[in-house]
Amino acid sequence: MSAILLVDDSHEILANTAQQLTAAGHDYHYAADYKEALNYIRLNRPQIRIVVVALNNALGYPSLRKIKSGMSERATIIVYSDNKDQTIASWVKKLGIEHYFEHNRQEIDLFNRIKRSLFQKGMFFTSQQLKELTSTLSKYTPEADKLVKETAPQSKSLQELQHKLARRLEGIENQRGFLLEAQKQ
Repeated sequence: MSAILLVDDSHEILANTAQQLTAAGHDYHYAADYKEALNYIRLNRPQIRIVVVALNNALGYPSLRKIKSGMSERATIIVYSDNKDQTIASWVKKLGIEHYFEHNRQEIDLFNRIKRSLFQKGMFFTSQQLKELTSTLSKYTPEADKLVKETAPQSKSLQELQHKLARRLEGIENQRGFLLEAQKQ
């Protein structure tokens, strides 16, 4: 399950942000329309930490309201728009959504806000880092996925996470082998 949901009825608006997330090692779920987004939220609500919505006209207002109410205070909601006349920006503020960015002017700010929001939600590692750790740990225990999921939220650095995982392995040789292999990555 992805902690980041991108809602974009036009691939072009969030395409660069999606590429930046992939390059940075973050997984995300892309929803091409609001119906798909609302269904994804219904099925994965506890895992979602950030919802980025491309909102370009008044037709998306009711759906954005539903997304906001469906996520309550669980996730950071960010609106990204190419609307030039500021009507969407003022409506988003009235709705109580703090983060609004303009397409082609604030794309870097949007990506930085996503990264800051992940850190504020206690997500210090990229999906790629966790996958690599799980893969390495699986050589030493069949419960690798479970151990990484349990231990990562209580760790604030990669080194701390590696050491906590090593301590959960049986046998000093397994612990040393895992640490040596994990630190080479």
